[in-house]
Amino acid sequence: MLRRNLSALAPSLATVQANEVIVSGGGLVGAAMMASLQQLRKHLHSSSASQADRSTASLLASQLTRLMLVDPGKRPVYDASNMMHNLRTVSITPVASKIIDNLGAWDWLTTKHPYYRIAVRHEQTNSPFLGAGGRSSSFFMTSVLGNSTSTEPLLEFTDLRKPVGFICLNAELNSCMMDVVEAQQRALVGTGAAQDTLCFGAHLEGVQIPCEDTLAGPWGSARLVAGDANIDVSFGLLLGCEGRGSSLRSILSLPSLQQDYAQTAFVCNVRLEKAEDGNVCSFQNFFRDGRIIALLPTSEDTANIVFSTTPQHAKELLLSTQKDLIAELNRRLCAFAPNDIPKILEVPQTSTPDGTVRRAQGSFPLKLSLTTTPYAPRAILLGDAAHGIHPFAGQGLNLGIYDLCALTSVLEQAIRSGQDIGSSVAVGQVFAGHMLSHTAPVITGMEAIKKLTYWTPGLASVGMKALNSIPVVSTLAKDAIMQVSSGALFAARHRRCFLLQ
Repeated sequence: MLRRNLSALAPSLATVQANEVIVSGGGLVGAAMMASLQQLRKHLHSSSASQADRSTASLLASQLTRLMLVDPGKRPVYDASNMMHNLRTVSITPVASKIIDNLGAWDWLTTKHPYYRIAVRHEQTNSPFLGAGGRSSSFFMTSVLGNSTSTEPLLEFTDLRKPVGFICLNAELNSCMMDVVEAQQRALVGTGAAQDTLCFGAHLEGVQIPCEDTLAGPWGSARLVAGDANIDVSFGLLLGCEGRGSSLRSILSLPSLQQDYAQTAFVCNVRLEKAEDGNVCSFQNFFRDGRIIALLPTSEDTANIVFSTTPQHAKELLLSTQKDLIAELNRRLCAFAPNDIPKILEVPQTSTPDGTVRRAQGSFPLKLSLTTTPYAPRAILLGDAAHGIHPFAGQGLNLGIYDLCALTSVLEQAIRSGQDIGSSVAVGQVFAGHMLSHTAPVITGMEAIKKLTYWTPGLASVGMKALNSIPVVSTLAKDAIMQVSSGALFAARHRRCFLLQ
């Protein structure tokens, strides 16, 4: 069996099942991390075998002989006919797409819609419902922004040569990544070279890690529980990829920064009027009260809506009629630029056998969290377990993909130099430095934009317009922003990692 249950594992155990690495969490980052570890093991063996004797190659690869993935839920399986499986989307940068491709999952995706343009507007300048009295009366603001409604974007990024990013389905990407993991697992059957274990419907209890970080020190331990069955496991490194509600983060009591945005994200799928450009633009509109709405294209005539709003408004949207919901979304999007932002025609819905009507919609609370020290002896946090950010930046999953790429590179260096993969010094601290270097600029920039567009909408609008229109400033500033947002800066720092080749 590919996903071995505990009863199947028990006869092969003496007292404790030892694993070099245990990945806790089978979501997008957890599945990708497992695939990356499998690729690293293969890379260590092949690259070392070409440079030295086979015994050295086997020794290096043996540092990752036994890998385990544990998740309390079911194995993710994508069902295209299930509209809820198409509800949550992720925006993938070109660099993150390269990593996913090198892991082996990119070609398996059926939805990876490219977009070549990002257009940003603000209620202060672009809303047709804001009267002249609602706009700034200062001479400076009026001379720059005018005192009438404009349909032109305050800020836009366009690259007709290559995509700025891709919109993928969360459920499909997760399922495809797990397919990759299982394919790698099948390739090991009968070789005796390594053993990978996938435990769904199971979780870890009683996690114990060493108090002191010593070279070749004691491994960590835990109890693997699935229903009434349980076994003892030990690990050289435990990776927490459990998302925002990470149990490992709670167990380790790692220092972190927290902020409740007092907002809820309303998400839904929509069908659009056909766009002349093939629907290859991502739109984002900001509002003076702090709300933000984004339209993310998923095909030539469909899109995903992410509306960061108040909890009460999100609840009203969930309960609204089809007609009222479409009217509200068009008022927030298409009305700002009818000739640019496509009109929403419908929100797909189906009827259940009992006559209940269900729409492709949902909601989730918005909070910021950043674990400043994402490691402990023999334990590391990745992805949303280490940093959860506001969705308007579109960088949540990308940062998680960068995490696993950086950690894979750090682990390769540690193994090649004979270091303990569970060392806080050789692995944990080095990874934390890399993680903060690619998360801190995104979080800082995101928070600055969010606060400026809310506290000083007029000034923020002037800044965006200047950034978009002043020739030298526009070129330099936009290039700097794209270096960070596209992942190019991350790729330059980690260009030697085999996942970026």
